[in-house]
Amino acid sequence: MIDAVLSTLGLDDYFPIRNSAEHEEFGKPHPGVYLATMQKLGVDPDACLALEDSLNGVKSAKAAGMKCIAVPEDISDTRFAIADVVLPSLKNIDESVWRKLQ
Repeated sequence: MIDAVLSTLGLDDYFPIRNSAEHEEFGKPHPGVYLATMQKLGVDPDACLALEDSLNGVKSAKAAGMKCIAVPEDISDTRFAIADVVLPSLKNIDESVWRKLQ
């Protein structure tokens, strides 16, 4: 699915390394998919940012040591407070969000 979406959007060249939880022993909320991807990229968690829409995804990102922006269906769901930033839409990412993540 990742390959199909990137191809459709013309973004193949921008994502030379791809990974999915389907290739991991455990799915989210286990951090394995994020840890394996960071290893493939050769980067530390402090150089990464996860964009997640599910609670298990947020848990996975935080367990991997990453910053995380949550964009849940229900922004009033207080369980998403473990994310670094909770937004109603990715359209709400602005300078103030970047400052919170530093």
